[in-house]
Amino acid sequence: MSEAPPEFVAQYAPALARLCKRAGGARWNVGDESLRDAAYSGARSAGVLERGGVDSFIDALHAEDLCLAIACQAGESAPWDHFITSFRPALYAAARAISGDEARGRELADSIWAEMYGMEIRDGRRRSILSYFHGRSSLLTWMRAVLAQRHVDYIRSQSRLAPLDDHLDHATNTGDDHADAPDSDRARYVAMLGKALDTALKSLAPRDRMRMAYYYRHDLSLKEIGRLMNEHESTVSRRLARTRDQLKLAIERTLHDGGKLSPDQIRLCYDWAAGDLQIDLSRALPDVK
Repeated sequence: MSEAPPEFVAQYAPALARLCKRAGGARWNVGDESLRDAAYSGARSAGVLERGGVDSFIDALHAEDLCLAIACQAGESAPWDHFITSFRPALYAAARAISGDEARGRELADSIWAEMYGMEIRDGRRRSILSYFHGRSSLLTWMRAVLAQRHVDYIRSQSRLAPLDDHLDHATNTGDDHADAPDSDRARYVAMLGKALDTALKSLAPRDRMRMAYYYRHDLSLKEIGRLMNEHESTVSRRLARTRDQLKLAIERTLHDGGKLSPDQIRLCYDWAAGDLQIDLSRALPDVK
C-alpha cells in the first residue's frame, strides 16, 4: 500500500516524475511508487509539507542515492554488492578521520553495516537505518553523519565526554535539561554552524556575494557569470575558490572564538550538519536577475 497520499502524488506529479527519471529505478528494480513514498516521507520529515517548497525539495533530492538506499533496504544482493563496493573504502576513511584511530575507525565503520543491512525483520519488512535516509544529502555524507553520531555515542558509553566538550558542560550548568541528549547536541552544533555560515556569507564583499549568488543560488555556469560580471571564466573560478576559502576560515574562526569549540568539535559540527544543515541562502545572498 502506498504511503504517499493521492493528493500529494497528484499535486506534485511533475516533480515526482522528474525524480523517478533521475533515479533510474529499473537498474535496481525500484518502482516509481517506492520513490514517491520516499519523497513524501522525506518532505514530511523536513517539514516542507507545511511551509511550502515541496517541488524544490523533490528536485534537490539525490535521486540515485535514494533509489540505491531503497533497493538495499529490500536486502537484494545486487544493490548491496554495489553499495559495499562503492562506499566501503570511503566509509572506512571517514571513520578513521572521525575517530582519529585506525583500529577504532574500522570498528566504527563495521558497526553500522549490520544496522544498514537490517538484521531484524518485523511485519515482513527489514528494519534498516537506511529508512532514515531521505536523499537530502548524498548517501556518503549521510553515512558520515551517522558515523559521527555513533562515535559520540561510544564516547558517552565510555564516560569520557567531559574532556571533549566543555561547551556542553556550560549548557548543562546554565539549566539546559537536554544538554546530555545526543539529539540536543547535534541540533546545537548544526545551529551553531548554520549561524556561523550565515554571518560569514553576509560579511562578503558585494561582488563576492553576487558571484556566489549567481553560482550557488541561480546555478549559472562560470561562463555565464563571467559575461554578467565582465570577468574571464578562469577569473570567476579562481575568485569563487578564494571566497570559499575565506568563508571556511570565517566560519571556523567564529566557531572557535565565539563558540569556544575545539578543532575536534568543529569537525563534528561539519559531520553532524552534513545531512541536516538547511541554510536559506536568500537571506544572505542577493536575488540577482
